[in-house]
Amino acid sequence: MTKDVPPPNGFWAQAAADPDRTVLIAPDGEEWTAGRLHAASNRLVHGLRAAGLERGDAFAAVLPNGVEFFTAYLAASQAGFYLVPVNHHLVGPEIAWIVADSGAKVLIAHERFAAAARRAADEAALPAARRYAVGDAPGFRPYGELLDGQPDSAPADRTLGWVMNYTSGTTGRPRGIRRPLPGTAPED
Repeated sequence: MTKDVPPPNGFWAQAAADPDRTVLIAPDGEEWTAGRLHAASNRLVHGLRAAGLERGDAFAAVLPNGVEFFTAYLAASQAGFYLVPVNHHLVGPEIAWIVADSGAKVLIAHERFAAAARRAADEAALPAARRYAVGDAPGFRPYGELLDGQPDSAPADRTLGWVMNYTSGTTGRPRGIRRPLPGTAPED
């Protein structure tokens, strides 16, 4: 009698076991396989590390729901980064507060939110070299620069990262919730 073996646990194990499985359909209808998404998240980790991020550092994202946001989440989840998702309905000063308060070392924004993101990055004194945009956004480097030339292999020293959410706050300013990183493997 053969005992049933449970399926691999976690995204990374499932992506390795079945890389051709469709796991995401982008808003434009483009299908993404587990292997492709895994490779993109690995390249983003390598790109963010090349941009100077280390375990425990934060990066902010003003992105709509889509491939780039999901890739950012997976990258943070395996590199020990804090992903700071920023509500795209906020205006420049509100975004600037979150970027500065979180200590974000990189800002990734979508071209649809370029004006507010640029104002925020300027107010938060985020260097131009640390600003990336999906699409065309004056004052931002192309998002593709974070991925181009980066290996799609798993990054070294993989460790669980977190999302650093901001609440509406009762003091008039959003408050960030920064939980300590557990120092465990992403699969755990």
